[in-house]
Amino acid sequence: MVPVPPPLSPPLCTLPPGPGPARFVCYCDAEGTGAKDQGGFNFYVTDAAELWSTCFTPESLAALKARFGLSAAEDIIHRFRAACEQQTVTFTLLEDGASLTLSGGPLALDLNLSKVPGPETASRLQALTLGLAERVCSMERWLTEETAASPRKSPRRVGPQQFLPDPDPQRGGPGPGVRRRCPGESLINPGFKSKKPASGVDFDDL
Repeated sequence: MVPVPPPLSPPLCTLPPGPGPARFVCYCDAEGTGAKDQGGFNFYVTDAAELWSTCFTPESLAALKARFGLSAAEDIIHRFRAACEQQTVTFTLLEDGASLTLSGGPLALDLNLSKVPGPETASRLQALTLGLAERVCSMERWLTEETAASPRKSPRRVGPQQFLPDPDPQRGGPGPGVRRRCPGESLINPGFKSKKPASGVDFDDL
């Protein structure tokens, strides 16, 4: 039976994008059970010590969707996932908060973020850490099952050796496993008998 891959997790990305060291983690999270279906969720950015959030209210979220022509919260999540894959997410720290920009679409999505108070930051970072650990474990289990279910390829058989290897330096002769040439065997085409040398023309028979 083919292993079923784990369900698609909420998107996240590290910032700044590229091969350099990451400084921030950007992700989105639903606020409570069933909140995503009701359109209640937020974007978060953290450096593992501090946390910034969009702090959406129902009114501000509705205004954001109307401004960018988004019909539901799922549309914003799809935009965020696409921006993460295309590495077009930009985070900027400001004096009184921060800004998050999702590019790559018809219109760039500009979001304002506020710093989250300390007690709430600790609980949300704990939830983020445990959630990431669960995702890693789920992926490792799936990879293990996928590897076990995949048929192993048998090693390719190699035909008999037709060319002589280098002589064994200790014995001064061919090494072990060397195929010896039979008397009369052709040197150019091993396995075939050498042709008899030409005897020339007998002029007495003419």
